[in-house]
Amino acid sequence: KAARASGGVMRSTDRIGAGPYARLAETPRRKAGALSYANTKNLPEAEIHRRAAQLIQDRFVHADAVMRCFGPAILCRSGGDPSDFGDVNFPELNTQSKFLVLADTSTPQQVSRFVEKFWGLEKPEIIISVTGSALDFELHPILQRAFDKGLTAAASAANAWVITGGTDTGVMKLVASSLSSSGVSMPILGFSPFGAINEREKLERVYGGASTMVSTKATKDGAPLNAHHTHFLLVDSGKHGVKAWGTEINLRVAFESFYLERKSVPMVLLVVQGGPGTLATVLETAKKGSPIVVVADSGGAATAIKQYIEGDGEGSLSNWTSPHGKVEDLAVKFGTEKPLGQLREIRKCNEESGGKLITLFQVNNDGVLEATEDMSNVLLQAIVRLWVAGGGDSAGRITPPDRPGTPSSLAQPALALRESNASLSSQSMASPESSALGTAPESSALG
Repeated sequence: KAARASGGVMRSTDRIGAGPYARLAETPRRKAGALSYANTKNLPEAEIHRRAAQLIQDRFVHADAVMRCFGPAILCRSGGDPSDFGDVNFPELNTQSKFLVLADTSTPQQVSRFVEKFWGLEKPEIIISVTGSALDFELHPILQRAFDKGLTAAASAANAWVITGGTDTGVMKLVASSLSSSGVSMPILGFSPFGAINEREKLERVYGGASTMVSTKATKDGAPLNAHHTHFLLVDSGKHGVKAWGTEINLRVAFESFYLERKSVPMVLLVVQGGPGTLATVLETAKKGSPIVVVADSGGAATAIKQYIEGDGEGSLSNWTSPHGKVEDLAVKFGTEKPLGQLREIRKCNEESGGKLITLFQVNNDGVLEATEDMSNVLLQAIVRLWVAGGGDSAGRITPPDRPGTPSSLAQPALALRESNASLSSQSMASPESSALGTAPESSALG
């Protein structure tokens, strides 16, 4: 409380281990001394183990207490200045979100602890990571309605976190607006490059206070934050304008991978539209055996993936017409050596999984949804299908048949899709479901 009252920054004399906060650090320190050789050489092994376990617990409690009280003061910006944090108000929609400006060199462990302890978000049961185009676009009306309803049902049923690029453009805007319009409260986290956010100066030196931002026009040098996100992690690399785009990717990748590998939280990648850069994200996800849901009729990379894996390879890419009649030549856009190579690898990974790695959500020529049931089922069953097909390890990755995995937390009734609209089969519910996403999400860069 004292740190927050003084602007969120502890004085040098108040650092942990000195000044009035010294006592907070002393307890685990004293107990660590009790585990020295001189104090334990005559103790039974069981007692030594008990003391060691108690010490480890105290260390974790201590670290959590420090983060709850002084989270923003522990993190910093790229130049070493204290992290900016607080609330950002969007008067046009009458919404308020939390924000934190942090250095791109921050560790995922620090960010995870801050999000859960200082912001108080509960650990998710599933993470839906969204990648795709930063340019504005529209879906087929039938697909849009199914997308809105299904994404909300899946996220709310599984206590999910939805992670996007955070700006008020393209797929980030589409997803956040869809979730917000449902009226269901859920964490929508935006990882954005601080140097490419319009009016970013309003977020500086807030230190626990509140700031107000209004809607502005997106350009190649910056874009506004989307008012429907609940939390923003604004990554400061020291770069500004067009050079800042993409500087948030590494920390976002590390953050998502941390939850996957260290906290065994399954993830699914949702691909909507997108350009050539999206293919790199999908390929990295596919190589790690992560479930991928492709909104096939959204155009761009999503439609190119659908055409390639269903067709005969290079010759299968053709024109795609948007709901407003705009024609996109996918053979030209994705027909060069690099994207074709990525599409080949994606198709190979999907074939090796027996076609269960990638799930297509699409509308056929008669305007009827071809996906099984609704999107909530598609997203959640994408995880279940992979598990049933090949088993999974405790981190959520799909394992070879000769190395059966251990159940993930989602096998328990927690994700029993709690009265959700996702009616998974009895076989699926009896088997642990899991997935992975150690992937590099596409930058929120415009274009």
